[in-house]
Amino acid sequence: MSRENVEAVRSAWEAYARHDNAAIFPLYDPDVEIHDVFLDRVYRGLDGVREFFRDWLSAWDEYQSEVEEWIDAGDNVVAILHAWARGKQSGVPVEQSSAHVWTLREGKLWRLRIYPTKADALNALGLAE
Repeated sequence: MSRENVEAVRSAWEAYARHDNAAIFPLYDPDVEIHDVFLDRVYRGLDGVREFFRDWLSAWDEYQSEVEEWIDAGDNVVAILHAWARGKQSGVPVEQSSAHVWTLREGKLWRLRIYPTKADALNALGLAE
């Protein structure tokens, strides 16, 4: 099942990158949760997903990100991201890496936990680098 999980998360990422909400929202479990360490907040449900993206993207004038690595972690999928942005208020350019850990439920994206580093994500899953 884990290969299917990686493909499900990759499909969601590709829909996100295309700004294709019609394609991405059916991929989420209705009870989806997003745990964001950077915003120190938990978002719940499909409305929470919309709110998460509004909150996150509203801070940036420009925002671009790419997945550098996909890790099959059984019931979880880890995506190692690198992002480039420019602050809306400050105009300051920022580069940031993070690790997204997706847990799927019945083939749907159910829980996202965002960590500042790959090591933090792998440690949270009980995996050592």
